[in-house]
Amino acid sequence: MEREFRKILGEDLANYLELLRAKLAFAEELYGVKMNYVPLITEGEIVILDKNDGKIKWLKTKRPLTLEEFERLAGKVKENLESGYVEMLLAMNMSCVHGPGE
Repeated sequence: MEREFRKILGEDLANYLELLRAKLAFAEELYGVKMNYVPLITEGEIVILDKNDGKIKWLKTKRPLTLEEFERLAGKVKENLESGYVEMLLAMNMSCVHGPGE
């Protein structure tokens, strides 16, 4: 994650996003289902974390957010991370995947 984005989010939340990327990679290995994105904002235009490059992007265009766009949306991203909303969305997707032997 870019240094400016880390400063805006704070080290703890920036590190948490890296952990989410690792969770996606683990789920892909375990279940064999590719999950490339974690939704960070789902109201209005959807903002995602891309597992492959770690960038925060618009889902519709896959274009990384500019620093100005991220500054504007950082409050909502923080809120969704701190409240557990993002983790809940990830867990909901995992329940749709049939595990080994199912």
